[in-house]
Amino acid sequence: MSAQTANSQFSFQLPSMSYIDTSLEEPKLGVAAPAVSHGIVAWLAGHVSALAQRSRQRNALSELSMMTDVELNDIGLNRGDLGRVFQPAYNADLMARGR
Repeated sequence: MSAQTANSQFSFQLPSMSYIDTSLEEPKLGVAAPAVSHGIVAWLAGHVSALAQRSRQRNALSELSMMTDVELNDIGLNRGDLGRVFQPAYNADLMARGR
């Protein structure tokens, strides 16, 4: 038995994606500035933000390290790139295209 099914009966449909321009799809890269711009509170907020960013980077690096060479190659990386992924110069071309 096979029943005919129309596309409108499916509850899941893939989103429409375009890979023409990364600026349309990638969020603006960077860290949000603290709300307070002066004094000890701003200094403390900057340090807390930096610690949080380092923690996120460390977690991302550990996830990348667990990937196989084939999976890394799929996203355009190799094992030698992992140490440089979070350096600003390494991502300069992506930043330039995103703006």
